[in-house]
Amino acid sequence: MISSETASPDAADPRTPRDETPPREAATEAPPPRTSFGAAPRFSVVTAGPDEVELVVAFGPRDYAVRLAPAEAAELGVALLATASVAADAAQTVPAGTRVENCFFPVLGWTAGEVGPGMPALALRLAEGTEIAVQFDRAAARACGRDLARSGRVPFRERLRRILRRRAPAGPQGA
Repeated sequence: MISSETASPDAADPRTPRDETPPREAATEAPPPRTSFGAAPRFSVVTAGPDEVELVVAFGPRDYAVRLAPAEAAELGVALLATASVAADAAQTVPAGTRVENCFFPVLGWTAGEVGPGMPALALRLAEGTEIAVQFDRAAARACGRDLARSGRVPFRERLRRILRRRAPAGPQGA
């Protein structure tokens, strides 16, 4: 159901189709699910002014729009990505109806580079082929790389314990 407070004027009446170019569909490995309308839903997001975005859900010839503030759109985006990641992870058995608001996203791959001179970027590939690209300034990119490298290293104290355990005598022999 679309509230008139959050929907665009065109979408307030669900019987009124909006005349827009259909959104690009994301490439998927499996065919998209069918709805009761017989067609797969299509999703797009467009700007709707200086402080609003519009989520458009299209079923067949009809588009239904919901206006969101940028913070609401960010919350929805994270929830959708988290839920898709959790649902795609065969190792996690999550019962139907479980509310997922955020999670640690499993990174399946990444690419680091520059999107332009002096503009470092990191693209992450998540579950279901979703990719997120993050742009940094040079200082933030260096700090991020250092923090990731540091978190991936075994602390010196633990490395020392491992070495000392290997060299420790096995105990008294014979007697």
